Amino acid sequence: MGKIRKLRPSKHKKGGADSSDEEEQVPIDSKENAIQTILDQLQAANVEEKYCGLQTFAMLIENPENVEQVLSQGIVKSVAPLLLDPAGSVRNAAAGALRNLSTTKLETCEALMEQDVMTPLVMYFHELAETWTPDPNSKFKDEDAETFVQNVHLLLNLCESSELAIKYLGQSRILDILCRYLAISVFSTDIVTAVLQCLFVVVEDNPVAIEKIKTNAKSQLQDLLTLEGDSYSVLLIKTLAAGVIVNACGGNLTSLPANVIVQVILILAHTLSVDHRQACNQLSSSVPLADGAGKVIAPKGKEAQVLDTQLKSVSQLLDAQQSSIEIIANICSCEDDETSDNSGESSDSDELGDEDLSNGEITNLAEDRIPPEVMEAVISLEVFDKIWAKTQLPAENVMLILKEYEGSKSVFKKLYNLQSGALLCINNMISTLPIENLGGVNGVYKIWVDAGKLVFKQSAENLTLLESATAVMRAALDKIKFRENGNYSRLDLFKELALSDIEMMLTGIRECEVPEIRSNLIRMIGILALLLVNNLNEATSNVICAITEFILEQAHKENEVWVLAEAVDTLVDLYSEDETDALAAKVKLVDKLAVFVPILKNKARQQKRLPKAYKALVTTASSNLPRFIKYKKGRVSKLK
Repeated sequence: MGKIRKLRPSKHKKGGADSSDEEEQVPIDSKENAIQTILDQLQAANVEEKYCGLQTFAMLIENPENVEQVLSQGIVKSVAPLLLDPAGSVRNAAAGALRNLSTTKLETCEALMEQDVMTPLVMYFHELAETWTPDPNSKFKDEDAETFVQNVHLLLNLCESSELAIKYLGQSRILDILCRYLAISVFSTDIVTAVLQCLFVVVEDNPVAIEKIKTNAKSQLQDLLTLEGDSYSVLLIKTLAAGVIVNACGGNLTSLPANVIVQVILILAHTLSVDHRQACNQLSSSVPLADGAGKVIAPKGKEAQVLDTQLKSVSQLLDAQQSSIEIIANICSCEDDETSDNSGESSDSDELGDEDLSNGEITNLAEDRIPPEVMEAVISLEVFDKIWAKTQLPAENVMLILKEYEGSKSVFKKLYNLQSGALLCINNMISTLPIENLGGVNGVYKIWVDAGKLVFKQSAENLTLLESATAVMRAALDKIKFRENGNYSRLDLFKELALSDIEMMLTGIRECEVPEIRSNLIRMIGILALLLVNNLNEATSNVICAITEFILEQAHKENEVWVLAEAVDTLVDLYSEDETDALAAKVKLVDKLAVFVPILKNKARQQKRLPKAYKALVTTASSNLPRFIKYKKGRVSKLK
């Protein structure tokens, strides 16, 4: 997480050199020779030798192709103990290299844990960080502070990827030690920010961490909420402090004082009010452009320092807004394990009839799951509109400039992450906010259309974007479907919808290789068909039949049992309406669905290891399908 420091032959990292510079290439005859040389240098007694070995190691792992071999050779076992080396420069180089290595992929963090990087990391915090305070007169103060920041990020990356790391964390004194680093009057903003980023992640759903934060950091966190200033570094600190406070209450916001709740939402809204596109536009004006040969010449001297400051500032803004969005998404999350479990159990025993068909009439509305003071603040501060603005990227030319320059590539990636995160948050907020605060049915319909443009008009390579945008489309139609306690008989937004209008959606599902996106799209077109049931005419009947045939076709080709269950459940929902009896007869629905009874059971038996939510979906679909077939067969037979 955060900005990754790349080690150079020089100790200075400022200036963002072009990635094609020859001096960054590792001059070696072979990887094997290089690795052996590194091992020899790391085990030397001489400080310069160890430092040189760490630099070579850092440059070697910059190429992802080398990471697997580096891990298999066990170099980490020689690097990790150097986190405790007497020489500050060696500690700094070791921390930077390991932190960079931990960012490559999740499997790398697992390998780091297997090679026992956690033992020297814990010892670093216990032995070197427990009482350390920066000495303004020391020439090593920046180096020591940077080492601490690198180790905090290393710890965070390990905890994000490994339950074992979380266990080590809970058994150590690290959380008690980190809390002292929240004193912004003593420590730099970089240090406070790194600690908050770590706490923001490790405290969530972690009872041990929650208790330690409540005991050791309550007053410091509330002090950070009142920090003055509008710099992006201050916005990030205040936002992260708000996030740690929310996570430390275990999701029970009502346990917080009312004034703290309002203060938290105010901070999140203020952070989201900043125009990220304008900030990126201004940054792109300072980023060097490629010349005629496609080479980007990095700035030097004071110009390089100014650009580095701008890059860091915009990164802090995007990190703050990403964190704000994650906090609000969690606040607005409507996941309810108890409800899910109960619904799964009842589906095994209840007979299909009015009780099942009334599932749309939700007695425990999602809108009632947020404390009133939070709901009021979210609505009055127009948080939804602020988050929707984050789904919009800067202009295409700005994105291209940021992508081409090595130093701004991380900003480019953060923008896409922000867009996807905003859409996932919108998905939660659609379910949570009253429909009148979303612009009514017409407003939600516009959200559906705009999200559809992101899905079907942007590059299919961004699968995270496609998944989050399709989730928004699905949630929007769900919101329309369940408005006024399920009364959508007057809805006419889709009455003119023709088969040609949904061809792009059907093509998207056929070509989609990601189960989560297929599931969202299948459910979405099913809801779309359900909305058309109340405006039956020849055109809408043809669309409903075409959607039915398409879902049946996809179900036959589906390998993932939970997506198959989604398809079956979608058809059961669609044809539970009495008005669909004639359409069911026309497409021979009963006979075609009967084929899936044994298929669903066999696949469910084969694919037992599923997440809880998927397992509940499969259980419900498997239980409901036979009863629905019996129910619908009886109704269709009366038409003859």
